[in-house]
Amino acid sequence: MKIYDIHSHLGKTSSGEENTSTDIVEELAKYRITKIGISSLSGTSTRVQNDTIYKAMQEYPGIIEGYGFINPKASDAIEEVHKCLDEYKMNGIKFHSWKHGYYPDNTPSLNDIFFEIAKYGVHVQTHVGTAPISTPYVWAEYAKKFPNIDFLFTHTGYYEFGLSTIEAVKDLKNVWVETSGQMNSEVLKKSIEILGPERMAFGVDWPYKLVNIEIEKFFELNIPEDQLEYIFHKNAEYLWRM
Repeated sequence: MKIYDIHSHLGKTSSGEENTSTDIVEELAKYRITKIGISSLSGTSTRVQNDTIYKAMQEYPGIIEGYGFINPKASDAIEEVHKCLDEYKMNGIKFHSWKHGYYPDNTPSLNDIFFEIAKYGVHVQTHVGTAPISTPYVWAEYAKKFPNIDFLFTHTGYYEFGLSTIEAVKDLKNVWVETSGQMNSEVLKKSIEILGPERMAFGVDWPYKLVNIEIEKFFELNIPEDQLEYIFHKNAEYLWRM
């Protein structure tokens, strides 16, 4: 079965460890992961971070799919969106309100940014699950406001907001959940039961998570193969517009 990782990262970690595009491609290949979606959270300049991802895309075409990392507080945020999606042909946009330190519901520039993103038909990936500024509720409001944009909520709300994330998005057909770091079996099972496997996408969150654990947890839950196909690759193929 094909396995695609829709959510990982490139660049120096918060603990100072360096990594390269070759590192991630080779490590994930050991687990039969053949396509990887990455953004860079390292540093303070989204221009530098996005150039890092673009370089990786050039080094591994067909394997690495890139996300533009956007800070809505930056004066050049919209310009950066166009550079990433138009010039660099990236496959999505990444928001991380915890890393950039903003409340999405009190960041009016997001409305203009989403309006521009919508022109490209790509999906938006948002970090969800770190209180108080990365909860599912505020991002769900943007999903309601922009129903023509597909959203991916990472970690399915993480440790604090797993079940809450499912509740917040169950009626929002333009929202998918991503599975990395979500180790609560009840949350994973309810995601399948309530959202359906058609709205779950597999992610590793490399280099922060263990690849084998992120894969094996699904087999421990005895999820049928036809459902795993959606989780492991079909939903990524849709969101990447393959």
